[in-house]
Amino acid sequence: MNLWRLPNITIAPEVIIPGTWITNALLCTWITIICLIVILFFGTRRQDMVPRGMQNALEWVVEFLQNLVEGVAGKEKGKKFFPLVSTFFIFIVLCNLLDVIPGVDTIGTIHSEKAGQIISGPFLWGDASNQLIPWIRPSTTDLNLTLAMALVSVVVTQFMGFSMLGFKEQISKYLNFKAVKEKGGMGFVDIGVGLLEIISELGRLISFSFRLFGNIFAGSVLLAVFAYLLPVVANIVFIPFEIFVAVIQAFVFAFLTLLFMQVGSTSHSAHHDEGEHEVRSAYEGSAATKSAQ
Repeated sequence: MNLWRLPNITIAPEVIIPGTWITNALLCTWITIICLIVILFFGTRRQDMVPRGMQNALEWVVEFLQNLVEGVAGKEKGKKFFPLVSTFFIFIVLCNLLDVIPGVDTIGTIHSEKAGQIISGPFLWGDASNQLIPWIRPSTTDLNLTLAMALVSVVVTQFMGFSMLGFKEQISKYLNFKAVKEKGGMGFVDIGVGLLEIISELGRLISFSFRLFGNIFAGSVLLAVFAYLLPVVANIVFIPFEIFVAVIQAFVFAFLTLLFMQVGSTSHSAHHDEGEHEVRSAYEGSAATKSAQ
């Protein structure tokens, strides 16, 4: 009898309650939401002037994210961008960190039909342990969740653009037919650039969702494989590395959302005027230097 076999790795989440749509990744999402509620409750129930414990940790995270958002977008836009950016970061961090908790991806039910025998015992050992259906799987290893968050990021970015710039100016980034009348044949270049912008918006859905999904899923597989090959070494080396990756991936997703919202809410005319101002300032500075000489 084998103590443990390398588990069967599946990309799609698996249903843990037969006859329902409840998957192990969905269960992990619910657990993450419950953890968020508990943390926020205990972190905000006492609003002491000198914070300590959970309140101190939450205030440090909020202050860090607020400074980040305002440093990129300014105070006025930062107030509008902060709720989404901070929510993405905190939620994704908790989803990712659940991967390193003992029992996640390692405790579940054996698929007796695939194993070819009736198995008693829900734990990850025995000859049929490679047919394990884990009860809890990190929610960010489900492409449905990462794609949904990417869709929210892109839609909110467009909403911010329309609300801050107006319909005409925002739509002109993608369909600038006015440039044909003003520039003639060169205006078709602007139309081509607008079409590329539309493609880049759609490509953002793929890059956002697959980057987060791929990194966390690969880390989950890495932990499972090396826990089988080198159990002690895996805990010492790879768990701290996975914690680092979990935080970095959450930061990348939130920060890119912030950058795209900042760019999406800035008009092309503002970039053009800023460029003209820089050229004019450089020219005046050069002329002043020559006259001084």
